[in-house]
Amino acid sequence: MIETWTRDQLLVTFNLYCKIPFSKTRGNNPLVIEVAHLIGRSPASVAMKLGNFGSFDPALRTKGIKGLSRASRADRAIWDEFNQSWERLSIESELATERLRASTQMKLPERGKTKWSNELYSWKLQDILSGPSETARQVKVRLHQRFFREAVMASYGSSCCVCSNPVPQLLTAGHIIPWAKREDLRANPRNGLCLCSLHHDAFDCGLWTVDNSYEIRLSPELVAYLPNKTLEASFVVYSKVRIHMPDKFWPEQEFLAYHRMNLFRG
Repeated sequence: MIETWTRDQLLVTFNLYCKIPFSKTRGNNPLVIEVAHLIGRSPASVAMKLGNFGSFDPALRTKGIKGLSRASRADRAIWDEFNQSWERLSIESELATERLRASTQMKLPERGKTKWSNELYSWKLQDILSGPSETARQVKVRLHQRFFREAVMASYGSSCCVCSNPVPQLLTAGHIIPWAKREDLRANPRNGLCLCSLHHDAFDCGLWTVDNSYEIRLSPELVAYLPNKTLEASFVVYSKVRIHMPDKFWPEQEFLAYHRMNLFRG
């Protein structure tokens, strides 16, 4: 008899789905093997579950990638839960992952343990979501930031969606609708763009935006500084060029429209 997947197993596996390119959802991927070890499943079964999640992903379907066709109701339910509440499910899946890592690390030498894992081991979801203390708020922010950054980086192949800069130290996961404006969107990877530091700062300042065809539009305020070799090489060459689209979690048109209406210096 096939053992039913638990909620924690599904949460941890979907967390992984968000953080690796779909092309790497294979049983020989070290991250897939690690998750399989954590949840007590085979790498092949984890890879299959990742393929099931991929069957729901509209970004993959747009690229002609169908995923697998034997997804269960539980798979669909987890997909829907995440997409309806990234704020809650990102935290819940991070906590589930760290609980399993912490329990595994208890069997390892002391050097294999991490302070961050040990801190999370004692936290409960509801305490983080509704806790009034500053510590609870800090944990919530750290979990959102970690999940969001890793999901956005994986979706864009760890390169700037404008200039393809692949240097990790120069890359950020930028919010389309700013962090301070919508708490419910802080962990939503569809509210993110992978950008190098320069293009991130300029995006946040409204010096460029993305239109409804995913093409780059430059602000007249930036164009006013032309001619300038640096600006021509860093911005003008990308004007009216489509951003490099992510593997999954395409930027939401509604969020891009907000940026154009409220932040872009058009």
